[in-house]
Amino acid sequence: MRKNLSKFLKSEYIKNISVQLLGTGVAQIIPLLVMPVLSRIYLEEDFAKYTSFIALVSVLTVATGARYQYAIVLPKKNVDALNVFLVSIYYTIAYSLLLLFLAIIINCFFDGLFNLNKSIFLVPIFILLQGLWLSFLNLSVRQKKFKLNAISKITQTSSNAVSTIIFGLSSISIGLIFGKILGLLISVFFLFKRLPLKSYFLSKKTIKIISKRYIDFPKYNIIPSFFNAASTHAPVFFIGKYYSDLSLGYYGLAFMALAGPLSIISVSIKDVFYQRVSEIYNTNNFKKVFETYRQSAFMLLLISIPLTLFLFFSSEALFSFVFGDNWKISGTFTTILVFSFGIKLIVSPLSIIFNVVNKLKTLSLWQTLYLITTFSTLGISILYFNVNIIMFLKIYVVHEVIMYLYYFFLQYSAIKNLKTNNQ
Repeated sequence: MRKNLSKFLKSEYIKNISVQLLGTGVAQIIPLLVMPVLSRIYLEEDFAKYTSFIALVSVLTVATGARYQYAIVLPKKNVDALNVFLVSIYYTIAYSLLLLFLAIIINCFFDGLFNLNKSIFLVPIFILLQGLWLSFLNLSVRQKKFKLNAISKITQTSSNAVSTIIFGLSSISIGLIFGKILGLLISVFFLFKRLPLKSYFLSKKTIKIISKRYIDFPKYNIIPSFFNAASTHAPVFFIGKYYSDLSLGYYGLAFMALAGPLSIISVSIKDVFYQRVSEIYNTNNFKKVFETYRQSAFMLLLISIPLTLFLFFSSEALFSFVFGDNWKISGTFTTILVFSFGIKLIVSPLSIIFNVVNKLKTLSLWQTLYLITTFSTLGISILYFNVNIIMFLKIYVVHEVIMYLYYFFLQYSAIKNLKTNNQ
């Protein structure tokens, strides 16, 4: 056991994770460092609008590229992977144009919907850039260019941080949104220059072949992923409608502070884990796929426990000191929310295993169940029991822990059955 652990820690897999952790860590530390500045130059209402914007685009992003960008890592041949990459780009552009058309309709007939007003036109721009970024990012993962991957994230967050401060000092209330978009634009351009392609065009026949070959990604993944994103951001929709803008602003800052550490670890490990298990899976070494999954889960558990406990005991004092006394309520929210982030830190990076072992139907069923139980639980809590914001968050967290424990069980069962059936 000790010999296997030592070998695992010295493996290329861990080295790649270390590169990702370092790069993503720096990338997420940058916004965390500027947040004390942002909390003093932006109002709670500005954070509320930014939180609403991010919730909306996070839900809409799930359909960008028709999810084909997540198939870039899978083909055995590089030429097939490049074709999948281009198909994802085409679908991203088409989807963004559709959203622009919808934004025009909303502006003309439903002004004020989502509490964004004219900012609704920033949604298709963000979706386009996010879709392009995800495609380039998965291509870099495919090519094992994890250092480039990490640098792109640092480029994005550093340019986002600088521009957001400049916009804030210029009294631009939606500067948080502008900064996010500018950071994405610069990062996309960075990857575009360093991942050159021989061609940017595919024949209709090739597009049709690729689309059909990986049809499971849009067929079984778009709607369930939409459900999953909607469920993840359900508190934003409920707080925005049934509680005050101040509460939404406090929740927004707490969410941003927690999302930083979560992204540092979750995204880093997910990218490397995806590439690694896909590579092993293509060699039909199913026992090793299971072993890599189990070791990764244990590693995430060891990371999650101390981080969760630290944030639980220190958040209120930390938020008051770092962001100012008027943000202490965000610290209170964090002491509650941290348990849901703790369980997600363990389970979410490993969920990509469903893509690898082609269990997208299982994934879609869980995501559908997650949506139904999230909205029904939160809706009943507010509409029938009229709970206050603190109790609302506690109910939300209990639900998250239960659902993600079940999510982990489904992952483990799928990978264990794969190992058993192919011994």
